[in-house]
Amino acid sequence: MIKVETRRKSHEKIKPRKFTRYMQILEILGDRKMTAREIECEMVKRGYVKSFDMNHVRPRLNELENEYYEVIENGKKYDFETNVSVTVFRRTTEQEKMELENMNHIPRLD
Repeated sequence: MIKVETRRKSHEKIKPRKFTRYMQILEILGDRKMTAREIECEMVKRGYVKSFDMNHVRPRLNELENEYYEVIENGKKYDFETNVSVTVFRRTTEQEKMELENMNHIPRLD
């Protein structure tokens, strides 16, 4: 139970900053297509964060994609820093957002 309690306390501590981070990520993305690393580099450049840490961006991108439908995967790109292909994100259109939000309400027939 200690693990659950400490996890909950940690989450409560960062909760107020999550909304700010969401807005920063969406502002940086604008109408561009970017990887998480590119977004994090821009955050450092703009002074939104003090140091480079992918944990500033990756969890928030997952939440923006899976909970709020604000971003969507838009292909992949080779990352020369890590030598692997990584996901490229972009903001969703209003039409895409509406479709994604409604997917949970459509009964499946399979």
